[in-house]
Amino acid sequence: MHGVAIPITMIPGNSIIHRTNPLAKLIWVVGYLVLAFLTRNPLVLGILTLLGLILVQMAHIWRGFLMVMRVLVPISLMLIVLQSIAPAFPRPWSPIISFAGLTIYREGIYSGLSLLLRITSVTTIAMILIMTSHPSDLFTSMQKVGMPYVLNFILTMTLQLIPILQQEFAVVLSAQKSRGLKGTGFGAVLPSMVPVFVGAIERVQQLSISLESRAFGSQGAKTSYREVAVTPKDYVIGAVGTILTIIGAYWIIVNSAALDWSRTMVFAPYFALTLFLGAFIGFFIFIVIVFRSILQA
Repeated sequence: MHGVAIPITMIPGNSIIHRTNPLAKLIWVVGYLVLAFLTRNPLVLGILTLLGLILVQMAHIWRGFLMVMRVLVPISLMLIVLQSIAPAFPRPWSPIISFAGLTIYREGIYSGLSLLLRITSVTTIAMILIMTSHPSDLFTSMQKVGMPYVLNFILTMTLQLIPILQQEFAVVLSAQKSRGLKGTGFGAVLPSMVPVFVGAIERVQQLSISLESRAFGSQGAKTSYREVAVTPKDYVIGAVGTILTIIGAYWIIVNSAALDWSRTMVFAPYFALTLFLGAFIGFFIFIVIVFRSILQA
């Protein structure tokens, strides 16, 4: 889609992460969610993010991952701006520096950084699962552990519809470009939404008829044309993820008071001001680019 599509789908590869059973990877995703939402400590969240980036390198999915993050990070930067001047902490707040009628608080900088790292860490591990697992393999694996067939189907179809809609966007954008209209950028996406979503509704109607004709709601064992093997390596990876999650969760809960640095972590005034302005400018540039693309459509 010439810079518009975000590859929230599987990226083919032969890395060890691609070859790992989807359930083993799902255990790590759940573990990340548990640990990331149990703490606000920036060091712990930073370690989770760093580990996720190492896994991205092992999976060789940097291109698709960066295409997702280039949209998510500028939006997330606004969290630092909002939290800096209105922290999600009980008062009293500790001011660091004041300028232009605004006061930046220590708890706000701490909270903004924590939220940014939490979003980054969770998104990183989720993208690794999605970009290294075939949706049908994930469907088959979750079916084997007893996940309800209907919920499993909804999850799988959600993952499969994303690339389909992106392809339809590409077709519509190419048609617009052939007619002398804008064919790239955010501004070109808006006029293409109507035909794409009309097509999506028709696709859903066809899907519902197809499901009814194949007795989707019938009882009995469900089969899949893709068979996912579980190797000893998958058991080890899943067990390691489970053990690390339990140990990490226990350690965070026991040391929750010591890991709360919101009242003790010190930020230099110039660092706080630079971080605040950098986050605001980054978000502002992102918004300007979006609106400029819309106005040029």
